[in-house]
Amino acid sequence: SDSNPPALNFSWFKENQTSAVGSGQSFSISRINSSHSGLYYCEAQNKYGSQRSASVSITVKGIFYKHTLLCSSCVK
Repeated sequence: SDSNPPALNFSWFKENQTSAVGSGQSFSISRINSSHSGLYYCEAQNKYGSQRSASVSITVKGIFYKHTLLCSSCVK
């Protein structure tokens, strides 16, 4: 953001969701999976108003496995 005065609040949104998915100048996704695919944008706000960024498309591809760990001394 290059607003004057500088933006104080940043909110991150996934399109078609009403509530923010993150806040702050950067946004990261923990434990990412294919459900996180979609369009994301940031909204920056200062005391005069807010401005929305262009949307960025994120596509998560891959195969996800559920792992089960067994204790070898417990298995008969």
